[in-house]
Amino acid sequence: MYSNTYNNESFINVRKFIANNEFEKAYNFLKSIGDKCSTWYYLNGISSMNIGYYEEGEESIKKANTMEPQNMEYKKALESYNFYRDDYRDRSNRYNRRRRSDLGGCCCCCCDDCCCGDDCCENCTKLWCLDSCCECFGGDLVSCC
Repeated sequence: MYSNTYNNESFINVRKFIANNEFEKAYNFLKSIGDKCSTWYYLNGISSMNIGYYEEGEESIKKANTMEPQNMEYKKALESYNFYRDDYRDRSNRYNRRRRSDLGGCCCCCCDDCCCGDDCCENCTKLWCLDSCCECFGGDLVSCC
């Protein structure tokens, strides 16, 4: 359906940049190429993500996969990206759920799996905050929470 119209040697050089973790060189080199094919989009996606351009990288990998859905390299890259994105989102949701309220400058959350129930008293709130702060540094003041 689509063909890789650009010089294959150029893509070999880009793959070398990527293999050597020279993602910005790969990205800049790809930007100088006018004809964009599935390989271009795949390599642009990999280099973009590795220099922090996640949205561009995601769109490029999706486009490469759409252009050549039978290409296992593109499919694996898209699956890998989706796995890590979903895992990150799940972890951040769990973290943010625990920090849903700012208790007078305290960095912790109250009543999320708290042993006091929904109506936490002021002392319980302070204890919970101290425990959360302690856990940030690897300790555990209250082992039940």
